[in-house]
Amino acid sequence: MGSARFIVLALRLGLFQACLGALSVLTLGIFNRLLIDEFEVPAALTALALGSQQLVAFSRIWFGQQSDRCRWNQLRRTPFIVGGAAAFCTLTWIAGRCVLWLAEASQTGSQADVIWRGLILALVFVFYGLAIAASSTPFAALLVDVSTDKQRPALISIVWSMLMVGIVAGAILLSSFLGSSCDTAELGNLISGVERLITVAPLVIFTLVVASIAGVEPRLKPGNSNNQSRLATNQEISLKGAWTVLKRSPQVGYFFGVLSLFTFALFLQEAVLEPYGGAVFAMDLCTSTRLNAVWGIGTLLGIATTGFVITPRLGAQRTALTGGVLSALFVLMMVFAGSLASTSLFRTALFLFGVGAGISTNASLTLMLGLTSPLMAGTFIGVWGLAQAYARGLATISGGALLSVFGEITGSQNTFGAYAGVFVVQAFALLAAGLLLLRVDTKLFQSKVEKALSSVLASELD
Repeated sequence: MGSARFIVLALRLGLFQACLGALSVLTLGIFNRLLIDEFEVPAALTALALGSQQLVAFSRIWFGQQSDRCRWNQLRRTPFIVGGAAAFCTLTWIAGRCVLWLAEASQTGSQADVIWRGLILALVFVFYGLAIAASSTPFAALLVDVSTDKQRPALISIVWSMLMVGIVAGAILLSSFLGSSCDTAELGNLISGVERLITVAPLVIFTLVVASIAGVEPRLKPGNSNNQSRLATNQEISLKGAWTVLKRSPQVGYFFGVLSLFTFALFLQEAVLEPYGGAVFAMDLCTSTRLNAVWGIGTLLGIATTGFVITPRLGAQRTALTGGVLSALFVLMMVFAGSLASTSLFRTALFLFGVGAGISTNASLTLMLGLTSPLMAGTFIGVWGLAQAYARGLATISGGALLSVFGEITGSQNTFGAYAGVFVVQAFALLAAGLLLLRVDTKLFQSKVEKALSSVLASELD
């Protein structure tokens, strides 16, 4: 495949990730801000509802295995990607209606209705999480199917960057689509804007997903003994054997824990960033939504440049520490900006925090690629994916919960002190994760895994 053709393919596939990035702005950005600030739903309940989508991340392994077995029209991955996308786009509309339904209960002052409607919203996001897993896991497998070993790192880099592009573009386009509803204090106009948004956005996103993967997956050729999938099947290791390999490498458990801490720290601000902009800096809904663009551009810059400038000089471990230290410092700068009520300093700190987060993310991805084995690449990436998914879900829930806790201490969850408490916790967690990543040893990992694989394969052949 020529370089120009490969780049076009990578950009097409990256469009799928860009759609997921835009969806995250809608669900964890706009919905979150509406519920906490405009509709005055408790932050802990909001975080529980929106974060529940990550509780079903364990299903990713099952969906991946099912896509391996799928032979619909000689395609394995595409049916799951398209079907999952249809499901999560439909559930986005349902979730939007539930948000407005929950807002009605909050406005009437019925606490019981708020709680049980919030739990229903959480259930909707559980199914939303299943739909995301059903689509995104086979999509990751498709990246392996359509690329060679040499092409894969470049493909992953482009697709990951497109995720951040989706967050930036989504923040700008979705807030622009709300239009004049952001410029008025009239709740009815705001609700009308949200209704238009949840109707149009899922349709556009589903169309883009179909365009991104249509015709990309090569069809299977039945009866061909040289078929790539058949060769892969001959090299499969049983689930019991895979579990044995995982247990025999102490670096697996260590990196799982550190990666979880890093992901938790990185996304702890996700549930409180936009409400912070509204409560402390008096930003309207559209302006606070665009904060995702500021953070996303910084992260994109950090991810795109680190692999060429920093990691070759410092190594992945020390690069991760550098990113952790910088991220922690700039999170504290965001707190300082709030104490001064300086919007310009806050935007600057948020952008720099994004750069630091991008540096850490790039280093963590480099370590993830090093902590795999060709025979069990899917298994290891699935394990790391589980760590990230559950940690991010816990971060979303914990961000709102911590805001409520610090709100009780300071007297209100919408005060500067409550938000400052969350950001200080985040800064310490980022610093701790950076220090712990220094102890990740890829050479020790490879040595242990190779010995365990040799032993397991020998026993299974017997």
